[in-house]
Amino acid sequence: MSEIEWIAPNPTAVTAALASIGVAIDPAEITLLARDNRFVARLPCHRIAWFPTDQHGLQRLAREAHALALIERHCSFRAPRLTHRSVAGWQLREEVPGTADPFATYHRVRDDRRLASQLGGNLGRLLADQHLGIPSAELGDWLLPRPSWPSPLPQVAADLPRVTSDGELIDRALTILARSETAELEITDRVLAHTDFGFHNMVVTSEGAVAGVFDYDEASLTDRHYDFRYLLLDTEDEALFTAAVEAYEAAGGQPIDLGRVRLLNAAAAVAFLALRGDAAPEEKPAGRTLDEDLRWVRMALERAGS
Repeated sequence: MSEIEWIAPNPTAVTAALASIGVAIDPAEITLLARDNRFVARLPCHRIAWFPTDQHGLQRLAREAHALALIERHCSFRAPRLTHRSVAGWQLREEVPGTADPFATYHRVRDDRRLASQLGGNLGRLLADQHLGIPSAELGDWLLPRPSWPSPLPQVAADLPRVTSDGELIDRALTILARSETAELEITDRVLAHTDFGFHNMVVTSEGAVAGVFDYDEASLTDRHYDFRYLLLDTEDEALFTAAVEAYEAAGGQPIDLGRVRLLNAAAAVAFLALRGDAAPEEKPAGRTLDEDLRWVRMALERAGS
């Protein structure tokens, strides 16, 4: 491809790009949000346009578009649908209708065991559809070999002391992260995994149905267990996770190793704690306060046997 002229992240430039494909949008109706190596323009009528800002962003959007095309072709659940892909790499998509409200869903599931079981069953069947429905011949090195989260052990080791002075907790946390990195080397059975599969990347109805899933930016050819790690909530009741596993296996999915999911959940929790950096205790860099992050880490470490 010749030298790419990146679209500027402003409503005027976005309007001009959309007009070039016959889509007329009032600049006042566009909401712009910056993302790593990309920016997104939210448009009326459940449409969204993604624009790369550098070569890496171009590669990320291409990978996600490929994953979304496979899901549309082979799976029964709803995901964003690509409606235009320009030679410059920007994309116009139809969004999953509805609003993702992860913390409202979390609280509903935490307080309603019946809803947790119902939603868990729906999520397990959806994951079986994704993991089993896409032919392995259509997967390949265009996918990530592993998700980018959790961060590498040396980075977490450097960041954790800025968040907590609890030396014992840090030692346990780093031990679990080392175990997770070792287990990563032992993966043999790989599927197209979302890897960031959680309430923050799905639209859930009041009845516990899944209207759709989005954000396949971290789509990877990796261990199926990554897609279960955020279904193990920081609550004593594991109804959501249990129902998801039972439904997944009943739909033909390979048996899920609870110990493996607990390990991945704990490693993720540790990395989120380290992400806090210099954030104040009440600040929520990833949606949780310091106390909430510490609670998750301690519970996850205990579950994972550390």
